[in-house]
Amino acid sequence: MQVQDIMIPLPWVCKHEQTLKEVANLFLLHDADGLPVVNNLEEFVGWVGKKQMYSAIAKGIDFNTPVHELMVSNMSVVAPETTLEEILPLSNSMVPVIQNGKILGVVTRETVASFSNLNSSHYSVQMEAAFDAVYDAIIGIDVNQNILIFNKAAEELLGISRLSILNRSYLEIFPQGILPQVLENRLGALNQKVSYEDKTLLSINCPIVIGNKVIGAIAVLQDISKLESITHELEYTKELKAEVDAIIEASFDSIFVTDAKGNVLSINDAYTRITGIKAEDIMGKNMYDLVQEGLYDRSATIEVIETHRSVTFTQNIKTGKTLLVTGNPVFNDKGEFVRVLTNGRDITELMQLKQEVEQAQSLSRHFEEELKKATMNSREMVINSDKSREIMDLTVRLGKVDSSVLIYGESGVGKELVARELHKNSLRKDRPLISINCAAIPESLLESELFGYDSGAFSGAKKGGKMGIFEIANGGTLFLDEIGEMPITLQSKLLRVIQEKEILRVGGTTPIKIDVRLITATNRNLWEMAKKGQFRQDLYYRLNVVPIHVPPLRDRKEEIPALAYHFLRIINEQYDLQKKLDQRLIARLMEHDWPGNIRELRNVIERAVVTSPDTVIKSIKLNGNIILDEKEYVTGTEDSPEIDLREKVNAYERDLIKHYVETYKSSRKVAKALGVSQTTIMRKVALYGISLGGQEEVNRA
Repeated sequence: MQVQDIMIPLPWVCKHEQTLKEVANLFLLHDADGLPVVNNLEEFVGWVGKKQMYSAIAKGIDFNTPVHELMVSNMSVVAPETTLEEILPLSNSMVPVIQNGKILGVVTRETVASFSNLNSSHYSVQMEAAFDAVYDAIIGIDVNQNILIFNKAAEELLGISRLSILNRSYLEIFPQGILPQVLENRLGALNQKVSYEDKTLLSINCPIVIGNKVIGAIAVLQDISKLESITHELEYTKELKAEVDAIIEASFDSIFVTDAKGNVLSINDAYTRITGIKAEDIMGKNMYDLVQEGLYDRSATIEVIETHRSVTFTQNIKTGKTLLVTGNPVFNDKGEFVRVLTNGRDITELMQLKQEVEQAQSLSRHFEEELKKATMNSREMVINSDKSREIMDLTVRLGKVDSSVLIYGESGVGKELVARELHKNSLRKDRPLISINCAAIPESLLESELFGYDSGAFSGAKKGGKMGIFEIANGGTLFLDEIGEMPITLQSKLLRVIQEKEILRVGGTTPIKIDVRLITATNRNLWEMAKKGQFRQDLYYRLNVVPIHVPPLRDRKEEIPALAYHFLRIINEQYDLQKKLDQRLIARLMEHDWPGNIRELRNVIERAVVTSPDTVIKSIKLNGNIILDEKEYVTGTEDSPEIDLREKVNAYERDLIKHYVETYKSSRKVAKALGVSQTTIMRKVALYGISLGGQEEVNRA
């Protein structure tokens, strides 16, 4: 058999002028341990292998050096016709095959031995194939400690070419190996851990015994680096899980985990602490069922399951707690939705604070109007009649209780002032008093104004919702004026608020507890409306617990002088004026019926103050007519300015007292109306010859 029959063709070569770096890239590209070097004529000039590359690295040779400076140029070669017997004595493990100066391939000593059956260990091709078929790496040595077996798995595991180490000394290649000891001691060494480069190997070492004679030793190697890594990862995972569990349990926020179907898998201790719900009450249960049972008003888990997206919102729990919850979907490596992780924080107190802040902010829109009212009523109410005193006495007594009060009377009699006095004398005086006129707000807006609305309740609804008047007045007093104008559909909701002491926002599902003292007022006959079906009877009875009737101004004219001066003082302060009212106007004012009541009187005084060009107001228009003309009281001209002041004063005093006597028919009432003693009135009527009437004259006589 000739060399050309068993040679290995080499399709790749390198040029002698190529750099070491380029040749190294060729090694990597072709997975070669060495390459023949040819000149520009494609003639074989040498051989370069990994050994030369390693030598260059060790010596620090520049990798841009041409390969011909390091190649082996005196290498033995053979012709294609050379027989196997002729090349067997060669010591080289590999010999180039050259013809006409061109390289055809290489022949290895191993190949020669396989085909010639001349190998001293009778290591046949069949045995080599059998060892190569084994998955584990196998290294075998003879009694001289030379390597006879090195299978393909060993090549791949250790990164060593079989051709480069066969028949070489075992200890030369593996200085720390234990096969020589196994050979010497005739004892196996099982499950030995061996570190090789960056790998961890498990070695099984056994002697090869035929009869009683040891002819060699063999080592079977397994790479357990991955197993070691997995073991370390498993230990690390256990430690990490323990740490994560500890972190979860140490979390101040609640943590809640379900599977992809909403079945509760785990909760931490903080969840029980925050919500009051124990693990045994919900573990293994489904979130859809728990929401259906009313344990939660809504579930982040359900929304995540249905959207596969993160969600954040406030959650109300049956135990009374409010949580800010964030639900997040959990996906596995395949992108499959497998878990829902929800964390929550107790914001019950925060929500209460938020509600208080919203309440304060909502109150701001009432401040301007309330400030005006407070300015106008900064002093006590004008009380100058027995009926007004009775009303004030009643408001003081009612201030100690929270009974519903219905104030009724004509428009403009001061029903809201009575409501303010009720609040001022109540235990809620340090809390807000909110007033709302049911007739001034469109029916379509009144419900949301009273009860508020949740986010998304209707088109254009403010994000986050809006507090209603009841929530703003929480803890204080709510005054509903013109209650008779409230739509019948809202009356039933108002009745529920009074009965249940809770409101439901428009578009909302969660009742909100409220604590409000309710005062209502009307200028209509609610009982007649109730009999006609225009007002709910049950609501009428709820509102009319304590009725207060405020009489019209025409039934308490004795208060007109005091009210006129009261309004004059307020308007002067408001506009920084110094106007005065001619005393003779008072009698004229008391002759008017005042269909607009106190509101009309105030408007009349204000119009007179702002339109009068003089400091002393001598004319006032009522219903468009001037009832007193300034000229009527001018007695002189610029040519004769002298007047009798005492005569004028006495005449004015006589007319004023006479008018009051005609109005009140009693010296006591006249004295109260003019703010003097009864003795003074008696003296004055005697001085001016004014008749007091029948019984007074008899008594005086």
